[in-house]
Amino acid sequence: MIQSRRDFLAAAKDGLVLGIMGESITSFAASFDQDQAFSQSDFLSILPNGAVRVFVGQGEMGQDIFSGLAILIAEELNTPLEEIEVVAAPVSAAFGNSFFPGSPQMTAASSSIKVFYIPYRTAGASARQMLRAAATDLLNKKVESIVLTGGELICDGRERIPFSRVLPLVTNMPAPDPVELKDPSEFKIIGTSQRGIDVTDKVNGTHGYGMDVIEPGALTAVVAHPPSFGAQIQQIDSSAALAIPGVREVVVIPTGVAVIGENYWVADSGKKALVIDWDESAGQDLSTANIEEHYRELAVKPGQAFTFNPIPGMDYQLKPSLGPSKYAQENGAVIIESEFVAPYLAHAPMEPLNCTIFEHDGLIHVHTGTHYQFADKAAIVKTLQVEASSVRLHTLPMGGSFGRRACPKSDWIVEAAQIFKHAQTARKSPIKLVWSREDDITGGWYRPFVLSKVSAALKEDGTIGSWAQRIVGQPAIDHDTLSFIGPEKIDLTTVDAVGNLVYDIQDKVIDVHHTENLVPVQWMRSVGHSHNVFFVETFMSELADRSGADQLAFRLGHIKEDRVKRVLELAAEKGRWNGGLGKDGRAHGISVHEFYGTYVANLAEVIQVAEDKYKISKIVYAVDLGTVVNPDAVRAQMESGAILALSSALYGEIEIEKGTPRQSNFDTYRPLRFRQCPDIETHIVSSNSPPTGAGETGVPSVAPAVCNAIAKLRGKYLRALPIAKHGIDIV
Repeated sequence: MIQSRRDFLAAAKDGLVLGIMGESITSFAASFDQDQAFSQSDFLSILPNGAVRVFVGQGEMGQDIFSGLAILIAEELNTPLEEIEVVAAPVSAAFGNSFFPGSPQMTAASSSIKVFYIPYRTAGASARQMLRAAATDLLNKKVESIVLTGGELICDGRERIPFSRVLPLVTNMPAPDPVELKDPSEFKIIGTSQRGIDVTDKVNGTHGYGMDVIEPGALTAVVAHPPSFGAQIQQIDSSAALAIPGVREVVVIPTGVAVIGENYWVADSGKKALVIDWDESAGQDLSTANIEEHYRELAVKPGQAFTFNPIPGMDYQLKPSLGPSKYAQENGAVIIESEFVAPYLAHAPMEPLNCTIFEHDGLIHVHTGTHYQFADKAAIVKTLQVEASSVRLHTLPMGGSFGRRACPKSDWIVEAAQIFKHAQTARKSPIKLVWSREDDITGGWYRPFVLSKVSAALKEDGTIGSWAQRIVGQPAIDHDTLSFIGPEKIDLTTVDAVGNLVYDIQDKVIDVHHTENLVPVQWMRSVGHSHNVFFVETFMSELADRSGADQLAFRLGHIKEDRVKRVLELAAEKGRWNGGLGKDGRAHGISVHEFYGTYVANLAEVIQVAEDKYKISKIVYAVDLGTVVNPDAVRAQMESGAILALSSALYGEIEIEKGTPRQSNFDTYRPLRFRQCPDIETHIVSSNSPPTGAGETGVPSVAPAVCNAIAKLRGKYLRALPIAKHGIDIV
């Protein structure tokens, strides 16, 4: 893996290195030689032996972005995907994500393909033009006689020239202007299903995650964290821990007490032997029951009015509105109102949080799986009080994240840096910090607990005249590393899918109560959509029932956007929509949402097998994400989205009593089981629109589709998750 300036220059010597700077293409080997950071943007290099290497600054957590971005290069270079090597790029502004303010290097909001689609294609197309031009000079032939295919140049359909032969001519060649991107009609790779470039390594066990990092002489560190939120250390007795053979050191750090040992078993045994007196008074009154009661009190009071989203690309403004009460008074409509609750959720990725840190040749090396690199490196630098140039953050593949490995405070990484800073053993040995699953699930940084009161004025003709929604909860993205707090002091992700409803309702009133407590929160896969789509789509079904309308027809009657209609109709067609309850007893639920330019509809089929026992037999997706780079990856993301959504909807809940989470592992924080998993169908809308994203979009509308189907069988709606809390069993 190339992670240093020296490695990069060694690989690039006499080769071609391409990237994008503004609207031009440049070879940046010379500038890189003078600067430790990559120049903007270093996406592609062709090595002296002709091998193609693609640099990716996005985090790979199973969404197959390494393959996705490599496909863009492969297409423009006419090179088979399997012949391309993908390398995790260093932390650099060159790989900044322009979807977010300030273009930080991070992976979130299904933005990677959307942001990098043209830049990576441009790098590949530039290389193609330059290689053809070099072959023209070498052979004294017209450029029209030379084609690039299969990773080589072919002249007059006969003579085959490897890339390596023309590279010396390319190195000092001026960048092409203009760059000629392929017309979509010429695509041979983009739009076709491609096997992920890392599949073989995952199957044979050589795909290296953070847990696989083995440094010679490394010691393992574990940390005894506070047993409740806000707890403080009063007194420590570490004598029993230090008496365990193999325990090397016990050290107090800001987040707890670290035990360093020769391996995980030894270190964890030392942790269990610690005697710590904790002051837990700060969290004694903190419970989810108290939080919910407080939220209900706030829900009857006006909150901060939300009227517009100013973020470029996501901007919109609400029209001055009456709200349902005044609208009903003036127009004779009926007021319908419901209250919804979504609990705290833990991300619970399969690979435990881990981080390896050590110093070598004057550089501090940090190995971890993350998709929040810009903030993580800054946090390391701040913690250790060193120059940024002395830190190398090695971004590794992640065994899942769902947002957890993009922590606003870089918590586990900072913890590793604190151990490195304070532990004497770290002066001589690499330190590998490993969290247990209990550490993670009880450690906070949850999806926020949210309560929402929704009301609507239903007109005599069965249409919605006015919509009002009040949202109560902690802001998910209000941190010093990244904040989505708008001018109205509202976390804009809190109103995801509400401020910009997919339904054409002109009169909308939205307000928010932001709250604070000791429980740290952050984004989770699908961010605010993860709870708001459940609220909106369940309420839409309630309104359809109250109006006496078919739930599909009711939705279509309130939609103007053709792309929303199209996915909704496609899901209904492929799922054979039966009006909600068929004569065979099969219940159907339907839902739809838009996620930053991607449109997704779901149909869920549920069968009742006994009293309070149900089987989810089928989940159908219809997806429109513009130009599709890799259909197989899209299907995989929808399938994984369905499984995560079902796990959360059925069982997901972190309950807190006296400041302590009650759930701690998969026995109490239950995931979906194989036997419960339904058939999952994904139908992709063919489109030439610019590409959007898939990673987060498969989650939001699954829960409401399932709950709407169950409601048809039970005769009443589920307005609070998880489903199991209502005495319902999914078999």
